[in-house]
Amino acid sequence: MYKIINSDVYCGLSSLSNDSIDLAITSPPYWNQRDYGFDGQIGNEGSYQEYIGKLISIFNLLRKKLNKEGVFFLNIGDKYLSKYGKSPLGFIPFKLARFMILDGWKLDDIIIWYKPNHMPSSVKNRFTNSYEPVFVFTKSEHNIFQRKRDNNPDYSNILKVSLQFTPYNHIAVYPENLVFNLLELVELHEENVILDPFAGSGTTLKVVQNLNESIFSDNLSAIMIENSSDYVEVMKKRCSLGDDCIIKLDFKAYKYEEINDDNFYNLHFKKDLSLNEKFAENGFLIILDRKKEYNNLLSLFLNGEIKKVFKKDGICFIGSKEFDLEMIYNTSLINDYGWIIRNMIVVENNKKWFPIFMIVDDNKIVRYKFNYKKMNLSHKIPPNKKRRKINFTGYKVVNNLNKNKIQGIIVEILETNSLGFPKYVIVKWEDKSYSKEFVIFSEENINENLVFIYNDDNLISNIKEKKSLININTKLEYYNNIEDKTVIKDEVGINKNYMGKFKNEKRKNWGASPGARASLEEDYFSKRRLYNVDQVLVADYLNLKRKKKNLTKKELTEIFPAKYKHTVGHWLRKDFGGSIPIKEDWKILDKVLDLDKFFSNYVCKTALKLQTVSNGKYKLPEDFVRTNFLEKLSYLIQDK
Repeated sequence: MYKIINSDVYCGLSSLSNDSIDLAITSPPYWNQRDYGFDGQIGNEGSYQEYIGKLISIFNLLRKKLNKEGVFFLNIGDKYLSKYGKSPLGFIPFKLARFMILDGWKLDDIIIWYKPNHMPSSVKNRFTNSYEPVFVFTKSEHNIFQRKRDNNPDYSNILKVSLQFTPYNHIAVYPENLVFNLLELVELHEENVILDPFAGSGTTLKVVQNLNESIFSDNLSAIMIENSSDYVEVMKKRCSLGDDCIIKLDFKAYKYEEINDDNFYNLHFKKDLSLNEKFAENGFLIILDRKKEYNNLLSLFLNGEIKKVFKKDGICFIGSKEFDLEMIYNTSLINDYGWIIRNMIVVENNKKWFPIFMIVDDNKIVRYKFNYKKMNLSHKIPPNKKRRKINFTGYKVVNNLNKNKIQGIIVEILETNSLGFPKYVIVKWEDKSYSKEFVIFSEENINENLVFIYNDDNLISNIKEKKSLININTKLEYYNNIEDKTVIKDEVGINKNYMGKFKNEKRKNWGASPGARASLEEDYFSKRRLYNVDQVLVADYLNLKRKKKNLTKKELTEIFPAKYKHTVGHWLRKDFGGSIPIKEDWKILDKVLDLDKFFSNYVCKTALKLQTVSNGKYKLPEDFVRTNFLEKLSYLIQDK
């Protein structure tokens, strides 16, 4: 009834009889996301093209094992591709699905799994990922999914299922409720055989056991394939199974080919000039009703029409209520033609969904502005309200602004705010020096302390501080408490008794989990700039001062040591390679360029910031939205 094949996936599938499986359901390792610790593992390939090629070969074999009416539920997550400047969404799940169709699969539907308790994001210039697709693949048009769907007037291809946290030491568990909800979408009968070729900790097996206990009287069979012996032991314990159900097989080599993304210029789009009226230089939102209209719009992204009016820091949103996999795939290809797709936003619409794509210009010169704070989205629990009073004496402080990284500890708290959080502290550094430091509680409030004053030429003439919070030089010549107070650190920053699923795992395997960071990394303070300094503003200012002194970029560079050959140039450029001088270098620039004191305050003042897992004041928007949310997208494309 229950069988666990301890082998690589291809070997395990090869051991099964053709046409013997009624339903397959799995979530394979995502590309470049985890390290499972063995050679030949899926997901650690050098490119996503190789990764997709492997899965195509594996799922080709799986298709042979499904019976004629069989169904394959495939859940797979996406990945942002590494790129200098702006990282594009990879569309890996949709590209995999497209090439599976070319390999002979039929796609009956794309189900969206929305995760209400999804992981928060630390990236502040795109929507937070809150969903994953589940593809419904079949061998024939008549199948156990299609029959049940067609007889269900309330069918929805959106499943809202929260992430499940388990005690099992498996770093990529998908929830039992997701498997259960998917199984409810097909006609299951006594003696059906269910397969999970990437079984992991045995979530599919556990759900099948639960169904047997409640509905099927132990008549459903389940076959799990898992290469990791550790996970096999987890499955045995989780499902109360003995060694008699384990079959161990040796590795079986298999052939595969990397996929090659198509060039879609062979598609003939009709140019629709009426669309031009909807384009605005700061961005636009266009949602069309038909694929044909959408394809015409897509062609304008290719032929340069939109580039003529679109500002380099703009954001645009395009979508279609009528869509298919080919449309999503074609849209993904514009990542290679002068554009960057940052999100595919799923819009819930009458139990179904349609996609909207957030697109920005592909350039290294200008950063687009993602004004999510204007949406005024709030967390369920306001930030800082749950922060209990902590004795921060003894907390580590890291100064990354120095040329040589230096650490220290907080030895005295001089003043706290109304919530008991430190406002001014004394830090003892590794070099035995002391400094008085201001501590940032709210970044939003800190930056509101600045007033920028412009002249008639729209150039900065002054930067005033409403209140002087700290001096540029925080070093103390004398510190009365030479012996220091007894340093007793409040150990809230790290749970030494943590025994959860991330214990002893490589950091790569934590993914974006704030729970892992909160449990395994201690909180500390970092020394950073007091204000969020605008690098472009600094570059403009330094170039203005340089020109007033009649200095070329080369002449300014030669004032510094030879190792600064490229560094100085980075201070003067305004693209993604731009940087801001540290305080020591700013002093040298001040002597040469006669810099204004107000600008030095802006650039050089520093403060401490607690590095911990917490929410900011404003919530980032999710990439799963309802139709009534669409009007809020206008906040992101207003005048910057």
